[in-house]
Amino acid sequence: MHALQAAEGIYHSPPSPEPRPLASNGFEVSLPGQLDVIVRALPDPSEVKAERARLKGYWFVHWFDGKLFHLRLKAGGPNVDGNHEVLETAAHPWLFRARLDDALEDALPNYSAVRQRPFTFLAQKAELIDAAASAAGIFHKLLPSFKVTPRFTLNPKIYEPSDGETKVGIFVTIGMRYDIEAMLTELQDAGIDLRGMYAVRRIRQYGERGLLGRIRSVENGQVTLFEESDDPSFDVAEVKLEGSKENFSRCLNTLLGYHYKKLLNALDDEEAGYRTGPKFDQAVEKMGEFLARKPIKLGDGIEATVGDRIMFANEGQTRNIRLAPTVEYVFDRTGVKSAEYAWLGLSQYGPFDRSGFANRSPRILVAYPSSTQGKVENFLRSFRDGMGTNYPQFAKGFVDLMGLTKVEFVMCPVEVSAGDRNDAFSRYNAAIEEKLAGAGEVHAGIVVLLDEHARLPDDKNPYIHTKSLLLTLGIPTQEVRMPTVLLEPKSLQYTLQNFSVSMYAKLNGTPWTVNHDKAINDELVVGMGLAELSGSRTEKRQRFVGITTVFAGDGSYLLGNVSKECAYEGYPEVIRESMLGILRELKKRNNWRPCDTVRVVFHAHRPLKRVDVANIVFDCTREIGSEQDIQMAFVTISHEHPFVFLDRAERGVPLFKGSDIRKGAFAPARGSIARVGRLTRLLAVNAPRLIKRANAPLPTPLLVSLHPDSTFKDVDYLAEQALKFTSLSWRSTLPAATPVTVFYSERIAELLGRLKNTPNWSSANLNVKLKWSRWFL
Repeated sequence: MHALQAAEGIYHSPPSPEPRPLASNGFEVSLPGQLDVIVRALPDPSEVKAERARLKGYWFVHWFDGKLFHLRLKAGGPNVDGNHEVLETAAHPWLFRARLDDALEDALPNYSAVRQRPFTFLAQKAELIDAAASAAGIFHKLLPSFKVTPRFTLNPKIYEPSDGETKVGIFVTIGMRYDIEAMLTELQDAGIDLRGMYAVRRIRQYGERGLLGRIRSVENGQVTLFEESDDPSFDVAEVKLEGSKENFSRCLNTLLGYHYKKLLNALDDEEAGYRTGPKFDQAVEKMGEFLARKPIKLGDGIEATVGDRIMFANEGQTRNIRLAPTVEYVFDRTGVKSAEYAWLGLSQYGPFDRSGFANRSPRILVAYPSSTQGKVENFLRSFRDGMGTNYPQFAKGFVDLMGLTKVEFVMCPVEVSAGDRNDAFSRYNAAIEEKLAGAGEVHAGIVVLLDEHARLPDDKNPYIHTKSLLLTLGIPTQEVRMPTVLLEPKSLQYTLQNFSVSMYAKLNGTPWTVNHDKAINDELVVGMGLAELSGSRTEKRQRFVGITTVFAGDGSYLLGNVSKECAYEGYPEVIRESMLGILRELKKRNNWRPCDTVRVVFHAHRPLKRVDVANIVFDCTREIGSEQDIQMAFVTISHEHPFVFLDRAERGVPLFKGSDIRKGAFAPARGSIARVGRLTRLLAVNAPRLIKRANAPLPTPLLVSLHPDSTFKDVDYLAEQALKFTSLSWRSTLPAATPVTVFYSERIAELLGRLKNTPNWSSANLNVKLKWSRWFL
């Protein structure tokens, strides 16, 4: 960066190279130019279900914006009321998209739907556990009852390659269906502890909820659950384990012992045959050829045909793909000290706030099993003082790296052994309380756990209980498991990089920020999340907590806020109250002046049903910034979508130096941005270099969607900004898969859900002493 530009706080992105064309996972659908329908007003959508049942087989019925649309499927049947209209396809693509959702099941009669919308079915001749067990040479009499089957989903979606050009495509995704068919009594007799595992109905009738709850006991032919229900118990023949990865792991670990890891590696190879870039591309192409064999019947005399693969490319005036500039990590307020990689810059320059960091001599409480003292002391010495020149990835140590004067460890041994599973948490808490009584001020905590204790459920987990205790006292904590403490030095040096960054952030430090174009007076980026608090997935989730994290435009963490608990119907008012308080504080802190231009960008993981969060926060922003020129954008950032893109020219990179095995083939470059619609972009945040395994699935891009009521509408700018915020995770030196505005909210939500059931837990300090700490990392 030019020194004068940096000194003036100006950053201009360098020009990006012309990106290579990218293939999507979708196919063009050719549709008729217009459609004859019957339309009538229907303000109440609750009446649609009965109308669909009455007209089933003869009419396709779709409700949209207060109107009911009828499309004839075949002659005869009941009559319908309404006005006859001729709809242009380009103006009403949503109707074709909805009809395709239904028609695909009829177009593939040989495949049974495991879900109707979008049409989802299982591969018929591919069961991967059996193949993996054969490859690994593993046998167990119950293993055939564990099944992993490729699952295909056909997603009709509207896309806009350019303004005014609206099309419909079918996008193919591939997942894996896990299933456990074994009888519960067989699993129990094989030594598997079923207590606490989720169970489902073996045969699910239409309209029934599949998930039953967590198993309390299996005896005398009956299954009883922890959850209250109309039926206190079920016949064991009616129930099976939920096919979750957690249940798979618990069961197969017990059944196979040390052979389980061998099976997992073989299963990884089998799944790679569908999910790595080249294999996924082949499977998608094959599905497209199958769909293109014959037209898809949409209605009486109306057909659609599946055509070519949808490509993202820049051709002529159509520019629907671009490559964002490389994100630069910044280590001082002028921007002069910057680097392409976080650890390189941190090692060379020190943290962003080195000159202004308040606590240069932090005191850190360390709670650990007394039997591990020598090993823990070695770990702490390496962390504090560094590992020397033989291990250059962590040669300096935490004190020198972060420019501190010293670090004092307050050692707190805990008399606990691996067999103490029921009271380990109480032993940790008692030791910590006794130590803190005479230890003076402590600024952070490190909790060292035996691996057996780290895996305990939350109600007995020492880390969750100690975290609850220390957070209530305003002390952020960091968990370390003994396998980490005992790592070989060549691996430990990399682990200590991440550990140091996370600990510095928990001490209210800022390890780095990112390059930022300061073209306006102030820019804030507000991450919004929601924690649903319940003891079980089967309970009605009635209590909610709003989570807000606020950053400056350059990624500097400003504050966090956790709202009070509320019922769902009270959530809009809680959002309003919380947002007004945050914006008032930021306006005062950042000294907004009359006529300043202020941009406020809101990031959310997903929109809430029946609650327009965007309009609530827009109203709050206008109210607080009534004297300023306010630019507002509400952006939804999600992994949950059916879009994928592939770079067929990307061969991948060697798995390690000198290796012939490559990883990341067909993965687009980090920062690739593709247009899906006028207000939507796909953003690649992973890259071959960041992918860790040769068998890793093709990375899924983020879908960045802008709320139509936003007053700041530069979607490409907002996608680039989201990319920068993936580089701001201080949990690791590598970029996160999600912008920290969303990632941090998810972390907070996860921890709040786990902490709420511990005795005497209070979230009050999260909004007081820990407001500026990244306690959740």
